[in-house]
Amino acid sequence: MKVTADFHVHSYYSRDSVITFPLLVEWCKRSGVDVVAIMDHDRFEGAVEFKRLSEDRRSAGLWAPKIIPGQEIRTTRGEICGLFLEAYVPGRLPPDETMRIIRSQGGLVYVPHPFDILKIKRLKASELVELSNLVDIIEVFNGKPRFPAANLLARRFVQKHPYTLAAGSDAHEPTKIGAVRVLLDDFDTPDELMRSLGNARIEGKMYSPFGSALLRLYYRKKYSVVTA
Repeated sequence: MKVTADFHVHSYYSRDSVITFPLLVEWCKRSGVDVVAIMDHDRFEGAVEFKRLSEDRRSAGLWAPKIIPGQEIRTTRGEICGLFLEAYVPGRLPPDETMRIIRSQGGLVYVPHPFDILKIKRLKASELVELSNLVDIIEVFNGKPRFPAANLLARRFVQKHPYTLAAGSDAHEPTKIGAVRVLLDDFDTPDELMRSLGNARIEGKMYSPFGSALLRLYYRKKYSVVTA
């Protein structure tokens, strides 16, 4: 069975996001997204909460997206994500140490928006090559990079340096969930995901970070969303 996944979504546990669980369910259903990785900035509680709420709904016979618990971690050299995490990963550590902590939990190392050169701190191409034995997945399509050509540079990089590829909307407000998505075979475990990504299809389009910021203000006011 095929599923549609968005591997980069922020819940309201990220200070700059307004996505609550009810909004996640509503907009995943509207957008046809079956699987979501929660990637809050340096926090893990949202991923745990959303996974529990999703499982509760599904056990009750109600629809909800499957949740992959993840985290976007700020390292000394840039941001790194973990998928299928079991516990919080501390920030401000060197990239290789962060990657080893993710791996020690049985998780997958996912490098987000690696060629968004307007970010002051990011893993450079030479560092990605150097750390290739610890990197599982490269995000080659991000929904809202600050540098418009970032996704193009990522695709060029993986043509010379083969990695497993994935993508995510980087949604911080609900309307952008699934703006970038991956169509792949259903999976439950990290190993199954890695196999499924080998034959996956990435689709979607970029959107304006500025427009998204305005929508965040709208949702924060309309639903009185307060960062957890």
